[in-house]
Amino acid sequence: MEKILKEKLAQDMPIYQQEEILWMLDHIGHPNYKIRDDLIFVSLARAIQEELFTKDQFDFVVVEALKRQGLLYKKEEVGQATLIRSFTALLFANLLNADAKKNSLYFKRLSSQQRMALFEQGMSYLLYENDRTGYSEEYGWVHAFAHGADLLVEIICHPDFPITRVNEVLQVLEKIFKRVDWRFISDEDWRLARVIYQAVLNERLSQTRVAVWLTSLSFPLENSIDFIQFSNVRSCLLEIYLQLNKEKVLADELREAIHLFSY
Repeated sequence: MEKILKEKLAQDMPIYQQEEILWMLDHIGHPNYKIRDDLIFVSLARAIQEELFTKDQFDFVVVEALKRQGLLYKKEEVGQATLIRSFTALLFANLLNADAKKNSLYFKRLSSQQRMALFEQGMSYLLYENDRTGYSEEYGWVHAFAHGADLLVEIICHPDFPITRVNEVLQVLEKIFKRVDWRFISDEDWRLARVIYQAVLNERLSQTRVAVWLTSLSFPLENSIDFIQFSNVRSCLLEIYLQLNKEKVLADELREAIHLFSY
C-alpha cells in the first residue's frame, strides 16, 4: 500500500480507491513520521485541498473519521497514542476548511450534525490533552497542542459556527492556558494565537471583545506554575499584536489591553 500511495502522490491527478482511503485512516497515527507525515497525511490533506476525492469519498472520510473518535483515542496516554489524536485534529481541520470554502467541491458537504460534532469535539480536545511533546526523536512532530489550535482556528472561522458562541472559544483558550503547567517551547502559544487573530481578521471576533476578555484574565503569580501560565499567555498576546499590527488593523483598545498585560 505504501508503494501505491507514493506513486499516487507523485501524480498530478491521482484517483484513490476506497481501500486506499481506508488504509490511510487506519494508519493516520503511524509511528514512522516518514509514513505518517510525508505519505499518509500529505495524501489526505492534498486530496481534500485539491479536490481529488469524489464527493462520495469525502463523505466516506467524514463518516469514518467521526466514527473512530480519534480525538478521544487513549486520551490518558502520551506517546504513540497521541499521534492518532493529534493527526485526527489536523484531519478535522481540513474537513471543516473544505466545508467552509464557497469555491470548494465539498462546500457545505457536511451535514449539520456532522459539522456540530466536529465543532464540539474540537472545542473540548485541548481541555484534556496532556502530551506536551513538540518534536520527538522517535516519532517526529507530535505537536498535539499546535494541531488542536489549528482545529480551533477552523472552528471559530467557520461561517456556520454560531457567532453567539465565540465567547465560548475564548473561554476554552483561557481554560487551556490555566491548565497547562509547562512552558510552550515549540510555538504552540503562537498557534493558539492564530485562533484569535484569524477570527479578528475574518470578522468573527471583535477586538473590543478580545480586549474585554484580556482584562478579565487573572494570574496570581504566587508560584512558578502561575508564572509559566502567565508567560504562555503573554507570548500568545505578542503574536496577536504582531500579526494584527502587520495587517495594519490593530485597534488602540486592544493595543492598550496587551500593553497592560504585565506582572
